[in-house]
Amino acid sequence: MRTIKFLGLLLFACMFTLNMQSQEESRYQKYLIHMDPVKPSMQAEYEKTAAKFVKMCKDNNYDQDWMTLTTEDNEYHYISALNSFAELDENPMAALREKVGADEFGKVFKEFDKCYDKHSDYVLSLDKELSYMPDGMKTMIEGENYRENTKYYFAPSDMDKAMEVAKAFKKFYSESNMGMHYRLYRSGFGTDGTYFLVAVAAKDAMDMERKSAEARKAMGAKGQELFGNLNKILLKTETIRGWMRPDLSYVASK
Repeated sequence: MRTIKFLGLLLFACMFTLNMQSQEESRYQKYLIHMDPVKPSMQAEYEKTAAKFVKMCKDNNYDQDWMTLTTEDNEYHYISALNSFAELDENPMAALREKVGADEFGKVFKEFDKCYDKHSDYVLSLDKELSYMPDGMKTMIEGENYRENTKYYFAPSDMDKAMEVAKAFKKFYSESNMGMHYRLYRSGFGTDGTYFLVAVAAKDAMDMERKSAEARKAMGAKGQELFGNLNKILLKTETIRGWMRPDLSYVASK
């Protein structure tokens, strides 16, 4: 009897763990971002090389997708979905390198290397529950390639408070049927601190200002309360503006 009870408890624990893991996987989508800070004098050369690399991937049916974001300060962010951290130990371009040949592959990356002095990688996690995307969770939005991404930094010890603030914003936006939609990403491996990144899409800078003005007006006194609670835990903010670049992005053939 004791053995049966133990096995029953063990089975329950396994099912509970699997269910929790499934919920985590459905709530979050991790992204690996590679960032090249390009020298202004080399921007044209860099874009020429980036376009050449996209063509190389298309011609050789490369099987990994990525989106590209370029910012006002000449940073190029290559964003690809990450299913598990185990993928970080793999070389996703090994097959492409073998297919095109080491010399040709290396030549392209030597051209890239001339355009910056350093580069970096980091991980962000899209939090679907804390995002406000009533028309569906999309990262590439047709006709809205302009981006305003704001990082809200806070101490790691204030994570629970930050979560409550984010939930309050989401609740207000949802109940008010706000016209400005956003995705919330959580900082992770390789980032420069603990933060939530809020990404908003628009047609261009003028359209973004229109959306922001309408949101401020709609929030009224409640907005002051929400931002007041946010300011209590904020260390600093940083706003990054730029454009999603479909021409420098790549979608693998399925």
